[in-house]
Amino acid sequence: MIYLDNAATTKPDAHILEAYSKLSEDMFYNSESLHGGGLDINDLLQQTRNYIQKYFNSSKQVIFTRSGSHANEIALQLLLKERKPGHVLISPYEHLSIKAALGQFSGIYSCTMMPLDRNGHIDLDKLSEMMEDDTALVIMQHVNSETGYRLPVEVVGDMCDVRGIPLHVDGVQGAHKDGIDIDRIPGSYSFSGHKIHGTKGTGALMVDYRYMNVLNSHFHHESGTQNGTLDVPGIAAMAMCLSSEPGIKRMKDIRQYLVKKMDSIGVITLCFKACAPHILACATPWVEGQYVMQGLSSKNIYVSTGTACGRGRMISRGLEEVLEGGYGTSGEHYIRISISKNTTKDEIDSLVSHMDQILQEVE
Repeated sequence: MIYLDNAATTKPDAHILEAYSKLSEDMFYNSESLHGGGLDINDLLQQTRNYIQKYFNSSKQVIFTRSGSHANEIALQLLLKERKPGHVLISPYEHLSIKAALGQFSGIYSCTMMPLDRNGHIDLDKLSEMMEDDTALVIMQHVNSETGYRLPVEVVGDMCDVRGIPLHVDGVQGAHKDGIDIDRIPGSYSFSGHKIHGTKGTGALMVDYRYMNVLNSHFHHESGTQNGTLDVPGIAAMAMCLSSEPGIKRMKDIRQYLVKKMDSIGVITLCFKACAPHILACATPWVEGQYVMQGLSSKNIYVSTGTACGRGRMISRGLEEVLEGGYGTSGEHYIRISISKNTTKDEIDSLVSHMDQILQEVE
């Protein structure tokens, strides 16, 4: 099996699974319990918070969540809790969890999509003009999950900061794969454990202290932001992933090799000035991406044609604009290949060989 869908989820590292299993056996207590076991695991939770702050070199508060999507939902609730009705600026690349979280504010805030230039990059000049007195929040990804485009979050953070506008950055695809100055983000930053070779069911939100609030008087976990017993072994394992070697240089080399191989068989590759090392968006010129994906799957080679957070093909408005305006194709031809620190050139060779065979059969 060749797994090239790492933007959907990653295989947990063996030492992470071992640590998770050991912690689950030895530290199974509820972090809210007042006996010795509860105090011990609460101490582990605090050590993990401190480590995450140190890793990101940030003083932001750390809230643990059940996923990146859960972190995004809490972020919007915190950042908009004290804001007046107005409008929200959102990048056209955002994850479905952001759109779902915004749904609860329908009728209070209107949403405006950030403009893109002809190459699919955020148009910063036009975005600056769109920031007005009633702008309540700006939302954008650190790294786009469909294309690997690295959005200019620090620059936008500076723009927001001088205007007193909070910014939420969805860092699920960027954490531990692309550096970021989180303290230039005047608001919050979310990430997830299972995207960095950890276990599923864990995430984190880093948020400026000024936006900390009790969301519900009946919420008793994580500073009043949620209910539900925390999976502390999973949370500790997530922090351990941050201490592991991310393999960024290796992934960059493999991605560059992949681009050349795709070019050699006539597959379009979407390239951005700034991109993450692990995601490559492609377009098959005369065959539907779904057909190619299924053909590869029959050979036990796994790629994607859209987000894994819903069945079927679902791509963002931003990706549609890039494919149609910049490359003269459509979402029907889109394929995402996402590698990991463990991907080899031999695996890429096998992928390209089988993909070429599928394309030639249709042609």
